[in-house]
Order: sequence, then structure tokens, then C-alpha cells
Amino acid sequence: MAGQAPKRTVGVSLKMYFNLESTAQYIRDCAPLAPHALSRNVDIFIIPDFLSLTAASTTLRLEAPTIRLGAQDCFWEDNGAYTGEVSPVVLKHIGCSLVELGHAERRRLFGETDAQVAKKAKAAVRNGMTPLVCIGEKTKGTVEEAVAECRPQIESILEVTEEEIIFAYEPVWAIGQPKPASAEYVVSVAKELRKLCGKRPVFASIPAGLAQYKDKVEFVLGAASALDPTSKTVTISTASGERQQTYDILVLATGSRANGDVPWKSSLAGYEATRDGLHKFQEQVKVAKSIVIGGAGPTGVETAGELGFEYGKNKEITLITAGPQLLVGVPPHVASFAENDLKKLHVKLLKGTKITNTSTSSTGQTELTLSNGDKVTVDLYLPTIGLLPNTEYVPKKLLNEKGDVMVDQFLRVKGVESVWAAGDIVDCQPGQFVYTEKQAAAVAKNLDLVLKGKQAVAYKSDGDPMLAVALGRSRGTGRFGNMKLPSLVVWLVKGRNMGMPKQSGLVMGTAF
Repeated sequence: MAGQAPKRTVGVSLKMYFNLESTAQYIRDCAPLAPHALSRNVDIFIIPDFLSLTAASTTLRLEAPTIRLGAQDCFWEDNGAYTGEVSPVVLKHIGCSLVELGHAERRRLFGETDAQVAKKAKAAVRNGMTPLVCIGEKTKGTVEEAVAECRPQIESILEVTEEEIIFAYEPVWAIGQPKPASAEYVVSVAKELRKLCGKRPVFASIPAGLAQYKDKVEFVLGAASALDPTSKTVTISTASGERQQTYDILVLATGSRANGDVPWKSSLAGYEATRDGLHKFQEQVKVAKSIVIGGAGPTGVETAGELGFEYGKNKEITLITAGPQLLVGVPPHVASFAENDLKKLHVKLLKGTKITNTSTSSTGQTELTLSNGDKVTVDLYLPTIGLLPNTEYVPKKLLNEKGDVMVDQFLRVKGVESVWAAGDIVDCQPGQFVYTEKQAAAVAKNLDLVLKGKQAVAYKSDGDPMLAVALGRSRGTGRFGNMKLPSLVVWLVKGRNMGMPKQSGLVMGTAF
């Protein structure tokens, strides 16, 4: 990797070795390591005993907010009559961001099974924490035998969640022994275990997620092709033909698509096409020596930052925008911060210039014609300009000139009864995840009120504008109103996982 070292995760569980005073001192002594770890792309975590968690959370929040706080265990239920157990809800409230689960000592002393550990991991994820699952083989043998013994420990976790997981591998047979397992052996086993982690699906199954509701929900795979508000009917094109679906209440949330053959949004052709498109562009990025990103909105800036972080020293990466600054619409000092950080990542910037035409050469390269008259030939061109709302099925009278669905202050579609909308297709806010999430919650709340015969509550869409943009995997910028969001805040929210889907990691060592 060019520029910076790959992300590493380093941490320690203090078990029951320290008292309250020595635990507090240990954490204070670790706090100065935080900025050094951040500059080297290293995540640090500390897992103290349960009684020290509250004080540890306060210390880390004030002195080292980038050091993650973890707990040594949790129960698989959020609350109830479970004397002596620890609620994951409480751990999250205290400030924990990860939970150590399935340690060899708990498996040996308390008889914890893979199934129980998986239930706990699911509870941790449900409450917004990362499971740190300890795995390892009890019997000394070959690398193949070790992998076979660890396989069910890994697979039981991957079956219950598709969120981020950290697996901590340690040969159980070597714990406390005079002679530890050799580095060659540990690395060989870990390499094979990583392959198991990499087999988890990138896309979640919608029917599987809805299965918990049994016959209360019907899933139909298809594309909406027409909407008739008068008869309250939606026409759906499916693999077996057209289907007429009547409704009492309808929620439109069909999202948007990218303008062109680029992987910024899911393909209307299905998840297979989305997956294949991502893989295609990954391969093109790897072999390209010159890359141009067209457009300096959030997608363009984040793409430039990610590519600069990975390849800035080895590839020629250029960001072209027609605007006078990056991230048009944000305060100038926010745009300047983004510009300076991209330059540090060796990204070239060309402002005030439009890409007026593109053509593909016989060699597969792209020739760009610029508004200043120049022509540029590049190995890979990534346009990030323009999202198209998926609203072709909606009657034109319900759409504005951009094709967005017009909604009122309650997120009801204007001009019709019993139709609501949320997400990239509505006209009240930009198509950003932070707004989509709030709109979805607002629609759900209002539907509940309406079904109970109560008045819907107005959705507040006129608050301070928010934007968070990651710049590579260690920095970021953004705005809340006219205030610039600190780089550290954006990194904590977005940067940890930039450039890759949620995935499972593997920690090697004997810290646990």
C-alpha cells in the first residue's frame, strides 16, 4: 500500500489482574499513545474489568477518544430476570464500542458453547458494538487440524451477523505453556482463517431478514412499472410477468441510481450486477496508471480521498470540478480543509473546469474534452455527477422538474391520498444516508400515528445542514450548519470503515 500502513488493531484485556486504582493508572498511561497510533493507522482498544468501565469511559473520552473501550463479556438478552449477567444495552450506554466474547477461559470454566457465543455476538451488534470473538484450537496438531477446529467457531458467528467482527486467534494449547506456538505456525493458521472470514456474503438477504415476521410480510422481487393512485394499484414487473398489487397505504422508497456505468449506487438489474460492477471497477483501478474523478461533491471527494490514500504515490489521480471549490455549498473553510488533505494524498485538483465530452479509444482509454479546450487521455474515468431518482413509474403530476417526488411536511406525497415517500426520491432534502435514515423513522412514526387515528407529526427538514466526508481512512471533514466538523469526529463516524464493506477482521497474538 502506498503512503500509509494498512489498518492494524492492537489491544489488551486486563482480566482480573488489576484493582480499581491500578486500572485507572494503566488507562491514563495508555492515553498518550492515541495520537501516535492514529498517525500510524492503528486502532487501540482496552478491555478493563466491569467495575472500571464507567471511570475508564470518562478518562478515554476526555484524554484519548480514539482509544476504543471494550467489555469482557455480555449477555445475549438486553434486559430481564438474569441475575449476575451484564446487559449489552448498559455497556453501550457506558461507552463501550466492542465486547470480548468466547475467551478460552470462559469456554473452559463456564462451559460456553459456540451457539452461546454467537447469541452474545448478535446482541453486541444489535446494540451497536463490535464483537471481538476469541477463537483457537485446544489440541496441538497441524495447521489443517487447527483450521478445522476453529472453523465452526467462526462460521457460527458469521451466520448470525453481517456487521463488523474482530476474531482474535490464539492456540489454546499454548496458553501458559513454557514454549509458545511458533510465529510460523500462528501466521499459517491465521492466513487460512482469514480465507474463512472472507467467504461471508457482501449483500444481505431481504427474505431472510423478513423471515422473523412470518406471514405478516410478503416479499415480492420485482420492479415497480406503474402507479395508479386512483385505483390504489401498483404494477410490478417480476420474472414471471406483471403483477397488480393493491394497497391501502403505500410508501415509496425506490431510491436512486448513478448516471452512467459507475458503482456508486445499486444496479437496477439486481445485486449480482452490483457485485459484478464493483469487482470490474476494482480490477480497473488496480491496473490503471492514470485516474480522473469527475465531480467534487461528497462522492467525488471521498472517492478521490480513498484512491489517493491507496495509490497516491504510484498512480496519477486527478479530481476535476466545474465549481470554484470542492463540495459546493459548504463553508469555504470546510472546502479548503478537504482540498489541502487531498493534496497531501497526492491528488491533483482542477477547479472551474467542465468535462464536456468523453470518448473511448481503441486501446480502452478514455479521452476527456475539457471546457478550457484541453484534451486529456486517461486509463480510467470515474464520473460522480448526478443521481437519477427511480421514479419513472410515478405519475408525472406527482414529480418536480428533476423527477423527485413532491412531499408535504409530513412526508406524504402531495396531490394523492395514503401515499408516503422517503429517501433519495423525495424533494425536501438531498439524497444522503443521514437524511434517509431520519425520513424512514419519521414515516414509520407517522404511519403508526395515522393507523391509531392520531394526527401525523411534521418532519423537520429545515434544520442545520449536515455533511460528513471521509478523506482516506484516517481523516475527514464536514459541516453542521456553518460549523466545520473536526476531522477526528468524521473519522470516528465514517473513516474507520472507508473503502471496504463491513467485514470480519482477524487479530493475531497472545494479548488475550
